[in-house]
Amino acid sequence: MSVASHLKIRIEEYDSRIRTFIPGYDEMLDCAAGALTALGIGRLRVVDLGTGTGALTQACARTRRDLQFTVVDADPQILDTARARLSDHNIAATFVEANFLDVSLPECEVVVSSLALHHVKDSCEKQQLYRRVHRAIVPNGLLILADCCPSADADIARLERDAWHAHLRRAYSDAEIDALFVSWSDEDRYFQLPTELGMLHRAGFEPDVLWRRGAFAVIAAKRPPGRV
Repeated sequence: MSVASHLKIRIEEYDSRIRTFIPGYDEMLDCAAGALTALGIGRLRVVDLGTGTGALTQACARTRRDLQFTVVDADPQILDTARARLSDHNIAATFVEANFLDVSLPECEVVVSSLALHHVKDSCEKQQLYRRVHRAIVPNGLLILADCCPSADADIARLERDAWHAHLRRAYSDAEIDALFVSWSDEDRYFQLPTELGMLHRAGFEPDVLWRRGAFAVIAAKRPPGRV
């Protein structure tokens, strides 16, 4: 399913509408991109999985100028949108039209992903993906994730969902919100934050939470030297 079909929007609406869907969207991307400053390595090779319109890649390029990008997305229409966006900002990248579950990942210092990996609904598939990403990243490199990772505590998770609903109500009716969640539930799976961190740890990473707003989080997971 294309991104436009999944979100029930036109592709040209994505960059404006995503902010009505996700609380703190710009702050989340800025935090994810800012994690690149933790790496003292020059000329970082960055792979963006499920790049969408290229917003996270653009944010990374604003943070550091010594970046070499490979962006991956299975949706050819949105990949064309990312290509136009990055070209408009003079950001060079290699574009790969592929499902990130199947693509061969190049060796790199950093893998980033924003609001994409929640499309992996099977926990075993996601664990395998994290192991593949771990193998692609060089020692002391980073996997940086920005996604929905609700609390494992039922009461806190309810508060997070209420806050998400409150954000959505700025732009949508209750009936529209209910329809959005029904639509998203067909394609998405939001693993609880401890589960997500556990999968990353089992894949060989050392993960930390850099940012948290309601159910949404930015996780930076380091590949330490010596772990395979």
